[in-house]
Amino acid sequence: MDKLDNFSFFINKHFKISLIFLFLGMVFGIFYSLNLLGFYIDSQTLIPASMRSLHISLMLYGFVPLMLSYLPFLLINKEGVKSEVGLQYLNLYTIFWYIFLVFMISSILFGNTRGLAFYDFPYELNFILAISGVFYIIALIKYIKAYETIPLWIKVCLRITIIAPIALLILMNPTIGQVESTISGPHGDNTLGMSLALIPIYYLIIKLLNKGEFKARWNVLWIIPTIFYAFSILYRSFIGHLSYEQEWFFQWLTFLYVPILYRWYKDSNIEKFAKKALLISILAFLFVDIEGNILFIPELRWIFHRNDLIIAHAHVAMGIGVFFMVIAMFVNYIKELKKTIFYTLYLVGLLGIFLVLSISGFIQAEIFQADIYNLWITRSIFGVIALISLFSFITFKFKFTLLQKYNLLGVLSDGVGGIFLLLLSSFLYPLIGFKFAGSYEYIVFAFVSITGVIHYLALTNKVHEIILTKLTVITRVFISSVFFALFYNKTLGVEALLISLFDVLFASTFLFIFKKELLCQK
Repeated sequence: MDKLDNFSFFINKHFKISLIFLFLGMVFGIFYSLNLLGFYIDSQTLIPASMRSLHISLMLYGFVPLMLSYLPFLLINKEGVKSEVGLQYLNLYTIFWYIFLVFMISSILFGNTRGLAFYDFPYELNFILAISGVFYIIALIKYIKAYETIPLWIKVCLRITIIAPIALLILMNPTIGQVESTISGPHGDNTLGMSLALIPIYYLIIKLLNKGEFKARWNVLWIIPTIFYAFSILYRSFIGHLSYEQEWFFQWLTFLYVPILYRWYKDSNIEKFAKKALLISILAFLFVDIEGNILFIPELRWIFHRNDLIIAHAHVAMGIGVFFMVIAMFVNYIKELKKTIFYTLYLVGLLGIFLVLSISGFIQAEIFQADIYNLWITRSIFGVIALISLFSFITFKFKFTLLQKYNLLGVLSDGVGGIFLLLLSSFLYPLIGFKFAGSYEYIVFAFVSITGVIHYLALTNKVHEIILTKLTVITRVFISSVFFALFYNKTLGVEALLISLFDVLFASTFLFIFKKELLCQK
């Protein structure tokens, strides 16, 4: 496999792995939507506040930002620059990001939150992200060494990434950071700053996708807001809070991004599917920009600021605008992104959520009267439609060998079953008369889930299928013996005996069915 194939394989693999976190984010969002409808299960891990926090955190820290962070490396690859060592460090960066996400999910799932609207996980987890960022910096440096002449955009990118891990730890710090003040403080210049952050990303995406060299025009339209945003930061840092009129001025500067994005899009020469995805993203950005400025009008802001209309606004901003940035970036790498069914189902789901929440917002603002409950039901249905769109990335296989069937059963029983128990065991155990301590059981369920993961790796890796399957058998026999011993000395109840019997019988099935293969194998 040559170096270009290595990079393409890396992108394909991690794009699809990271989709798991997008899937989970959507699932927890649907759970929270059902909570609002009054459907609630008395489980330690399915608390409504945790479901909301998980949904928001996975959307802000999961698939979308991780994939966006690959943008410089996609551009470097387009320019024909290769670095196997750089790719190895980029892989380490990605793995540590996954570790952060796993820790974040576990922390929030078990109620370790900070009570914030965003960034609701324990502050200490930011150190894992910072370590991840160090590997990102090393990867970028390794790639830069392969250049004869380093482009200006890479020099800027390197400086930003060097600052980022340190800035992350300072800004997120609960004592000296700006998390709480950013959420509750001035709004207009924050909106300007968030919009400004997307403009260079749009430029780099167009540069990546454009056939030939892309020359950006009308640059004064982003230079002016940049100058004023820098001024607002200095003002807030050294003078004091901004007045509403000052905030309003900064907010309305975002209108300058409307013509510049139009100009850049018209000047670009991009492949059909990528250009459609980019157009969807830009239209969503412009809609949110214009709507946000309208909602900043004082008479409107106070009646809409904390109701469903703002939630609808956020779904378009993140769920369509930023999400389709990512889709545009990867169209040339991921063949499934050229399936119309994905775009159709996803947009129907997100636009449906936007529509019903917008109507709900007007009802909450007492513009007119209607039943919000029915709208929230519809919101949940549209959420399911958006979730279904992700199945277009899955290739379903209906013919399996005997060994593949064994591993598929392992995935369903241990992988899916383990997650099911993590979420619902505190509710189910008392129903069937088992004691539930709410501590060691979760460790067992996590271990069960990992056994399911090993089965999945065996199912999808033909080369290592036998050895991975044997690993599950050894694991099951060992775990079965421990649970039997704990049941026999009355440390655990009958549930330990049931687990022991299940694991030893499952492992024995492999030994009986594949006895000939095991005997003849060299």
